[in-house]
Amino acid sequence: MKLLSVDTNAKTIKGQKKGYLTAILYLAPANMSGRQVCPHRSAGCELACLNSAGRGAFSTVQAARLKKTLAFFKDKGGFIADIKKDIAALIKKANKKGMLPCVRLNGTSDIPWHNMDIMQAFPEVPFYDYTPNKARMIDYLDGRLPANYSLTFSRKEDNEGACDEIMARGGNVAAVFKAMPETWKGKPCFDGDQSDLRFLDPKGTVIALKAKGKAKKDTSGFVI
Repeated sequence: MKLLSVDTNAKTIKGQKKGYLTAILYLAPANMSGRQVCPHRSAGCELACLNSAGRGAFSTVQAARLKKTLAFFKDKGGFIADIKKDIAALIKKANKKGMLPCVRLNGTSDIPWHNMDIMQAFPEVPFYDYTPNKARMIDYLDGRLPANYSLTFSRKEDNEGACDEIMARGGNVAAVFKAMPETWKGKPCFDGDQSDLRFLDPKGTVIALKAKGKAKKDTSGFVI
């Protein structure tokens, strides 16, 4: 089963101008499949989830994400083997194009892929994710995750204290805004909509993302 989608959204396509070919794994988020893949979600992020944005609006795409999610829980070993095949193919494709490959495994999920010998098998490939998991983010900042894995902490309406702690430790926090600010909580903001290449972001900054889709109507406090 082919699992990774290559440059299928506007932000990853922007990354091509920087020389990167991006592959993302999209699963059925939250517990849409009957199995939980976003254990740290909030009501606000669930309502604003970009799962249905872009190509996600098509029923065929939603069916494919559901199929992938069920396949992961049915046979994790086989699923991981298929991910590795896709990454190997991505590397070959990027090489032919004279580009650099990069991978985001949590496109619409928050699974601890760093424990599954995927990133370790491709030390030359940058992997990156957003996560609202404070413990995982602390592990990243303390150097306990694979060296080729970059994490950005996701701000939600219910984790402001965790955001303060992460920023105090030098970590990057992504937050969604109605309008792009220059600073937030005294930290400079970087326009995260320029591309999806979070591992290239300047350190110690707020990754500002403009509200899109359902997030434009947010009333939970998820959107600032």
